[in-house]
Order: sequence, then structure tokens, then C-alpha cells
Amino acid sequence: MSLRRNKKKRDTAEEKVTEENDTAENIEQNEEEKSAEPPQTKSIVMQLTVDRLFSSLITIISADVLYVLLLFGAFLFDKQMQVNGALRDFGKFEFRHNELGVFDTKGIEHVFYTGNLVTFMLFSLAAVLIAEIIVFLFKWIVTPVRINNKLMPLYTLTEATRALSFADLTGEGFSTLQDAIKNISPDEPGNQLHTGRREFIGMEDAINDLLERTRNTYKSQVRFVSDASHELRTPIAVIQGYANMLDRWGREDKEILDESIKSIKSEAENMNRLVENLLFLARGDSGRTVLRFESVDINQLLCDIYDEFVMIDTTHEFRLDLRADIVSQADISLLKQCLRILVDNAIKYSPEGTDIILRLQNRSDGYYSIDVQDYGIGIKAEDADKIFDRFFRSDPARNRQNGGTGLGLSIAKWIADKHNAYFEVLSYENLGTRISLVMPLVESTEENVSDNKTDTSDKPKS
Repeated sequence: MSLRRNKKKRDTAEEKVTEENDTAENIEQNEEEKSAEPPQTKSIVMQLTVDRLFSSLITIISADVLYVLLLFGAFLFDKQMQVNGALRDFGKFEFRHNELGVFDTKGIEHVFYTGNLVTFMLFSLAAVLIAEIIVFLFKWIVTPVRINNKLMPLYTLTEATRALSFADLTGEGFSTLQDAIKNISPDEPGNQLHTGRREFIGMEDAINDLLERTRNTYKSQVRFVSDASHELRTPIAVIQGYANMLDRWGREDKEILDESIKSIKSEAENMNRLVENLLFLARGDSGRTVLRFESVDINQLLCDIYDEFVMIDTTHEFRLDLRADIVSQADISLLKQCLRILVDNAIKYSPEGTDIILRLQNRSDGYYSIDVQDYGIGIKAEDADKIFDRFFRSDPARNRQNGGTGLGLSIAKWIADKHNAYFEVLSYENLGTRISLVMPLVESTEENVSDNKTDTSDKPKS
């Protein structure tokens, strides 16, 4: 029994070695066939080049013949007009050596010398032929290059197909890929798929790119949830603290009672504003907020914003500077919300009595800009690129004492992106800030109006 078992093991090992040798020989043979295969690229390019140049040659010859006929016809027409004076009175004509005889309506012959015409035709035709030869030679050089460039995607596809046909796509190759995928740790940054096999390079790049984007999305979600939880924790703690104080001993103290009610109302408003902003961004990220584009008088819109804040805030001096008359396409409610956010920020971070300027001006590149300029505390240089990030606050420019949630400019950025617009920020500490909303000047709404009737009435609060 042991001898038979040993013999069976030896036979199995020999079969495995034979199979591996056959696989290696097949791969080597495929590589040799691949290297020995005659290239077809040159013949294809040459054939296409000859076909295109032959078509060009036919076109050139036809143009030369047409040129000669037109030149001779013009000469004959001119002489007939000299003799008969009208197209309907054309008479007969005869050709002789270096002479052309034209008969008028009375039968009288008028003889013209044709030697100058022949000389002119020869010289002009020679000049044209020289130019055509130069163009033809230029095409002879350029045409193969252009054909190669146009066929490059086909070459790439052919090489990829050929490489796939010679690839070792045996069970061992797929097993290697399967093991590499199992060993990927999505939670570890920098961990990527790597098999070490040439035939899987394209698949590795695609999977690694997908992993990186998934990790970035996961990080953004974790940060968003963490920041939102932190923002909600503070008003809840304040409300809970005042409620406990009132429950213990503050009911009978009218001063404590008024202070508690005021603080609870303030924190509840802050929490309500934060929740509405979060819901707005969540709808926007999920694609449920659809813009309704319509023709908007931007001048009138700025006048409305100006009138609102002049009535609401009496501690600042508002100035309206309209340097253009613009009618464009936009979602008027969201655009108003974006501008209110910008003006509200200017009010928060500007000392009382300073100017806040609303400016509208046209640009020469098909855009117009709406500027909101203040003379407040400004933005730090290192924070200028972060002010549109969600929950970002610089210190001391953005703090809870000013009532901000860190979401206003994020919402403004989302609205600008949906309008194919962008922001330009110019700010200096202790001098002021100018934020420009640069909008495309769109005159037609046919491509912008959406048939989706999703309600966008739930606007966030700045």
C-alpha cells in the first residue's frame, strides 16, 4: 500500500511539473510569435497615405484642367465681346496658328494674335504646378504623421488586446488577484492593490483610484458628523444648564428667569438655524435641490438686498454701486440667499459705523461680478483658502459670539457652483474684505430650466 501511495505521489508531482513546463513553454512560444509577427502598421499607413495622396493628385489635375478651360474661355469671351459687343450676337470663330479669327454678325472676320495668351498660360500654369508640387510634397510628409495620430487609439486597443491574448490568465493568475484584493485594508491610508503581474496593471489602477475616492468620501462624512455633533452639543448643553438651574432655584428669581428664557431662546434659534443649514446641504449633496432658472434683473435684485439690510441694520452705512445694467439667468431665491450670506458676514465682522458696499460691474470675459466689500477685521492669509469649508471658523474672525455656524459660506459656495460661478476673495487683516461673486452672463434659459419641480422653498438661514 505504501509503495502504491508513493508511486501515486510521484506521478502527481511529475504531472504538475510537466504542466508548469508546458505553461512556461506556451508563454515563451507566445512571446516569440508576438515578436516574430510582421508589423502591419507601416503597410496600413502607407496604403492610407497613397489613397489620400492619389485623391489629392486627381483633385489637382482636375483643378489645372478647369483653370486652363476657364482662362481660354475668358479670352474667347473677351474677343467676342470686342467684335460683337453683346452676348446674344456672338458669331463664329476659327483657330489658326497663333491666330484666332472671330466673325461678326455681318460675316466680317477679325483676326487676333494668340501667342501672348499661350505664353501667359504656360507661365501661369508652371507657377501653379510648382506651388502644387510643393503642397503635394508637404502632404507626402505630413499625411503619414496625421494618419498615425488618428490611428493611435486603435493601436493602443490592438496592443492591449494582443497583450491580453498572450497574458497568463490561468487559475493561478486569478488566484493571485483574488488574494491581493482580500488583503486590501480600506481603512488604512495608502494601502493599495498590487499583484505584481503586468496584465493586471490597468485593473489595479482603477481599483486603487476607487479606493482613494472612497476613503476621501468616508473622511468627509466622518468630519461632517463630528463637526455637526460638536456644534449641536454646545446649544444643548446651554439649554440643559439653564433648565437645571431653573429647576433647582431659579424659578423665584425674576432676573435669573428672564436671563434663562433669553438664553434658551437664543440657543434654540442657533440650533434651529444649524439644523436647517445641515438639511439644506444634505439635500444639495443628494441632488434633491433643483434650481429653477429664470430671467433676473440683477440691478433690481441688488436694490432689494440693499433695501432689506438698510431696514434691518442701522449700525452700518450701506452703499450701492451699480456700474452695469445686467439681466441674466439665475435661481432668484438661491441667489438672494447667497448674497444675504455675504452681506450678513460683512455686518458680523465689521465695526459699527463702517461702510458696506454692494457693487455690480460687468467683465469683458462674458462674466459679471457682484462685490460685497467691508472695512472690518479681515481674514488671515492662511485662512483665505478655508473659509468656504464646512464648519470652518478662523480665530477671532469666526466665533460663536457672532452667532455663526461655519456653514454660511459653504452654502454660498454650493449655490455659486450650481450657477457655474466662482468666488474671488481679497482680504487684509484689520483693513477689510472684498468677496466677489463672479457669475456667467447667460441670456437664454432653454438649456438651464429644469423640468423637475422639486420644492426649493426650504432655504437655509445665514
